[in-house]
Amino acid sequence: MPNATEPGVAEGFGAVADAFHQNFTDPGDDAAAVTVLHRGRTVADLWAGTDVVHQRPMPADGLMMVASCSKGITATVLAVLVERGVLDPEEPVAACWPEFAAGGKDRVTLAMVASHTAGLPYPPLGTGLSGLDLHRGDAVTRALAGATPLWEPGTAMAYHPVTYGTLLDEIVRRATGSSIAHHVRTLIADPLGVDMWMGLPEALTSRVVPGCWEPVAPSSLDDDDVPPPGSYAALRPAFLAENPPMDPDYSDPVQVRTHYAAERPAVGAITDARSLATMYAALLGPVEGVRLVEDRTRRSMTVPRTDDVETLVESGTAGPDIRFGVGYQLASPSMPGFGPESFGHTGAGGRLGIADPEHEIGFGYVTSRMRDIGPHGDPRWQALVDAVRRCI
Repeated sequence: MPNATEPGVAEGFGAVADAFHQNFTDPGDDAAAVTVLHRGRTVADLWAGTDVVHQRPMPADGLMMVASCSKGITATVLAVLVERGVLDPEEPVAACWPEFAAGGKDRVTLAMVASHTAGLPYPPLGTGLSGLDLHRGDAVTRALAGATPLWEPGTAMAYHPVTYGTLLDEIVRRATGSSIAHHVRTLIADPLGVDMWMGLPEALTSRVVPGCWEPVAPSSLDDDDVPPPGSYAALRPAFLAENPPMDPDYSDPVQVRTHYAAERPAVGAITDARSLATMYAALLGPVEGVRLVEDRTRRSMTVPRTDDVETLVESGTAGPDIRFGVGYQLASPSMPGFGPESFGHTGAGGRLGIADPEHEIGFGYVTSRMRDIGPHGDPRWQALVDAVRRCI
């Protein structure tokens, strides 16, 4: 078991440290960190393990690209803008982005985009774009504006792995004149004093701990599992074939820098466990005097939006039974959190950031050893969540 640096575990929360240490033995971890805030106060802040790419101990100020935990950060930008009256979740996107009305999307609302029910889970096929140009930029944004939804918007849900961020970024730009990356700094990071970026400054590159996926056995489909022709499940492999990898080739410094610098509000946030936990705690109450939104806004953003619509297929990066409010992932077996009111977002590989209003908890966990999230969540953060629950 690696030696863990323990800068602060509050009295009564030792079980969190025990669970964190045990994770390095069973089920195993490389570099990892966890932070817990209770009623706005940090009660656990731990980091340990090894950055296997750079062969160094997990730095105290280590950062990670947190994949779809980025969606929870983007949802928080939306929440603050909703609270300030800048955005209305029920307003059609075309009200601020007229070109988006093409292809029968004139009634698609911001809430539909943020709840993965807009019918645009990937850019349209055949754009000729490749690499990160499929994730961000004017060309892919125009392609999405002109696309026809794959289902009637609002009637079904399928996870939008990256277009969630591409679409919301354009909506926010049209409404405010600035990108989501800008608002992450001005509305969240700077007021709270946390380390959180979408588009990392080059000077901070050395602080990033890369994620590494564990090998997985190839899966096989039975004849009964073959999706019917023309269904979304049948079309999805073609979209995936065009989509670039989420992570760079870590042996290529130019590619690494390009990925870290890219503003990708769905998957590209670079942050740490304490920043995720602090952000989520500040959605529930003041943290060092800073509160991001009031309860009425938080409740409106976490009303279930997908419980009563058909779930078409899930990408596997956020769990098989995901539920959504306006951008936030809601409690489910694959993200049970601390109770039915928990909300936040998982991230590919096993990262997690959540808030729980009932227990007044903000929680962040990051790891560099990447595994698929199973039907009951990731066992590492599940052990941590269970430990926190015992302590409160």
